[in-house]
Amino acid sequence: MDDDLERDSDEELYRNPVYYEPAGRNLDLTRADLGVPHGEGLLDELLRMRKRVPVDRRGLICPDCRDIRRRRVPMYLVERDGVWLASHYRKPGEKHISHESDEHLARKERVAKDSEDHGYRANIESTAADGRARLDVRISGANGIVLGYEPQLSAQTARGMRAREGFRRRDGIQSVWDFADPDHTGIGTVPYVRTPNLPASVIRVQKNPIAIRDGNYVLEEGHCTQSGALDRCPEKPYDPENPTATGYCGGWHRILVPAHQSSSYAEQGDRTGLTLTQFIVEAAAGERVPFQHNGYHGWLPAQQWQKYVEANGPTAGDRERAPLLRQGDRRDRCTEDRPASDVRSEPQERRGSRMVVLETRAAPEAETVEVSRDAAGQRLTPNVSFQLGEAFASLGSAARTLEAAASEAAV
Repeated sequence: MDDDLERDSDEELYRNPVYYEPAGRNLDLTRADLGVPHGEGLLDELLRMRKRVPVDRRGLICPDCRDIRRRRVPMYLVERDGVWLASHYRKPGEKHISHESDEHLARKERVAKDSEDHGYRANIESTAADGRARLDVRISGANGIVLGYEPQLSAQTARGMRAREGFRRRDGIQSVWDFADPDHTGIGTVPYVRTPNLPASVIRVQKNPIAIRDGNYVLEEGHCTQSGALDRCPEKPYDPENPTATGYCGGWHRILVPAHQSSSYAEQGDRTGLTLTQFIVEAAAGERVPFQHNGYHGWLPAQQWQKYVEANGPTAGDRERAPLLRQGDRRDRCTEDRPASDVRSEPQERRGSRMVVLETRAAPEAETVEVSRDAAGQRLTPNVSFQLGEAFASLGSAARTLEAAASEAAV
């Protein structure tokens, strides 16, 4: 009875909670008793139902679909690498279960239409080649570039986002994660941009520009002085109470800095900025490249990327890992754009400056000046040194005068 199922992809599997109706609680599939009192034999009982009891009568349902969609969606158990997970029950050909907000849907539609208008084919809700990842928008760019646009308006865990990005990267997909929350845990965790939180009605009007507020970086380098090329020292702690504070260490830095915080942006006085449409089109054309430095992700213009590679060498490839689903966070909600959950969301922290320091050279040490001391070894002040010098000079002059007088007397 489990043969005629439309199975969830691996990406969807690790995110699914499951509710067991007879026990009236969510199951913890990592425990031997599944989190049910005296439930040590419950897993074996559920497994014996396969091939014998229809899926919709086994008592396993999706709690999120029940609470948000007001629908009873049956689930069944799947084993991956020794870990039991829950999958939604869908008949072949049925659409993936989704609870996207209107704003989420509007962003997908807008980016897909803008991409098509600029000559790049775009598909909404496309599945990656190996079936592990589902792309919100798949854009076929120039020279074989495959761009995945992923608007993310709900809270997610950093671990879950890294796992989802891993599925895409292993398929050769360059992801653009679009966040509206400036404190989203995905910022820097995956290649991202940040745009304003706009209503769907505004997003759908193509003539309305959607500004890029973060995620687009440039490379800068120079001396960290009042007259140097950098606006502030990247290694001085950011003070949220005094965000405009400046400070300099006197050294030299090479940094990646968000374009809107760069010195060149301030000098040019350009406040129109980069739009989401422009960014997506340039990324599809290969004019913007994702970078990763010490686990932090962002985007660089292609010319800046070349400078980055020349200075730091090519980005080290991620260590190839078997896609063990146990590494995923199965406490995440099964679909996107849900209300935040204290249980399934990691604590968030306010972020200040997003500068990425690539290299730092300390300021050259100042030349040591020899300090004058008296006969007792005490340090002499400049005035005392000067006075003693004058005194010694006078004595020397007097000695020479006496010596000359003595010579004349001898003659």
